[in-house]
Amino acid sequence: MRSAPHSRPSPDLLETLYASKKAFHARRRRLPLRVKVREVIELQRLVLPLLARQRSLRPWERPWQTEP
Repeated sequence: MRSAPHSRPSPDLLETLYASKKAFHARRRRLPLRVKVREVIELQRLVLPLLARQRSLRPWERPWQTEP
């Protein structure tokens, strides 16, 4: 049994998605550096334990002590 071919998204949908993505990136650029760094550290806290479960972390992947 063959599956139905995927239809292409409409040009209007693509235009809306691209405009939303552009607006999202513009908002992110305006964030203060402190907020951006905080978010990167938070993402690392989420991802590194998952990565460590799969393999040993390389020296440059080990998190820095960021809190006293």
